[in-house]
Amino acid sequence: MLISMISYGQLTTTNPDTVCINTSGSIYQVPSLGVGYTYTWTVLAPGVITSGAGTNSINVNWSAAGPGLITNAVTVTATGPGGCVSTPVNLNVFILQINPTITSIGPFCSNDPCVNLVGTPAGGTWSGTGVVGNQFCPTTSGVGTFNITYTVTQNGCTFTTTTSVTVNPIPVLSPIQHN
Repeated sequence: MLISMISYGQLTTTNPDTVCINTSGSIYQVPSLGVGYTYTWTVLAPGVITSGAGTNSINVNWSAAGPGLITNAVTVTATGPGGCVSTPVNLNVFILQINPTITSIGPFCSNDPCVNLVGTPAGGTWSGTGVVGNQFCPTTSGVGTFNITYTVTQNGCTFTTTTSVTVNPIPVLSPIQHN
C-alpha cells in the first residue's frame, strides 16, 4: 500500500504519485481542518473510492487502471461550516508497470560451464534451480527442465518473469569393440 499526502496550501508533495499496477488500496489524505468540514473527493475512472468519502482520507482501488499517467486523477475540496468551498487540490497518478524480460538461454549439456544471465531492465535478482548469483550453472542444476525467475523491484513495485531452461545428459558410450 502506498500512502500519499496532499497538504492544504500545498499543491502537491510527490506529483505524480506512483502506484503499482493492480493496486487495490491506495490511501490519500489531507490534514483535517476541524469539526464541521466535509471533503469532496473526485477520482478519475478507472480508480474507485472504496472508503472515506466525505472525510479527509480516502482509500482508492486502482486495480482496473492500465499503465501510464492519469492527469488530475485525485481531486479534493473542503467545504467549511459556513458553506465556503476551498480551491481544489489535484494529484496526478502514475500507474507503474514493468515487463521484465530474460534473454533466452540453453539448451545445455550437463557438463557445460556457467553462463551469465541477462535480464531487462538491469539490476534485478535471479532465482531458480542452478542459479548461482547472476549465472546459470548446468553442473549445479543437474539434468532436466528448470524454471528461472527474474525479479525487478522499482518504487516499491515488484515485477517478475520466468523462463524454462533445459539441461541434457551427456551420452555415455561403451568401449569400442573389435569383431
